[in-house]
Amino acid sequence: MVKGSLVLLGGEPGIGKSTLILQICDKVNGEGKVLYVSGEESAEQIKMRADRLSINNEDIMFLGETDIDVVNQAIIDINPKLVIIDSIQTMYSEELSAAAGSVSQVREITSQVMRVCKSRAITTIIIGHVTKEGNIAGPRVLEHMVDTVLYLEGERYFSYRILRGVKNRFGSTNEIGMFEMREEGMCEITNPSDVLISEREDNPSRFLYCF
Repeated sequence: MVKGSLVLLGGEPGIGKSTLILQICDKVNGEGKVLYVSGEESAEQIKMRADRLSINNEDIMFLGETDIDVVNQAIIDINPKLVIIDSIQTMYSEELSAAAGSVSQVREITSQVMRVCKSRAITTIIIGHVTKEGNIAGPRVLEHMVDTVLYLEGERYFSYRILRGVKNRFGSTNEIGMFEMREEGMCEITNPSDVLISEREDNPSRFLYCF
């Protein structure tokens, strides 16, 4: 993560975006305050997930809010090193009459967050839900606004996940990350070839059909 950058993490609901983000929050322990803004889950829900993942970062601060004016003021007051917006579709601005999650709201919210955070060199991760068709307002209309676009992909009811970069102003997008969703969270698969080969051997007819 580049200081002051704006990162979009997209994926289908339930794919593990919030789990991965909490683990990132734990990895930046000691770097400064983290402001986790959630418009979907309560503090109790986030705390339960954090305990299950053994998150141990006392600098994580939680804000359950959907009004972007309140969120921006909290960012200014706390001045964290990292801001999480979970998710962009739940945020709204009273300046617009459109419903939260609409294209106009999502664009305006992202624009406001970008102005506040970039002026203070605060790294920001925006979570956006998207369907397989990409037809939910949010990620698809924001890709040109952010610095980095990451998509977490996989089958919701299977354990393997792939984190794929489709845009990166600071480097290459030729690499992917492969993870397995376990009880303790997202675990990196250091040798994806072994997994793919074993899957192919276990399901020869499936892979023959796919190819």
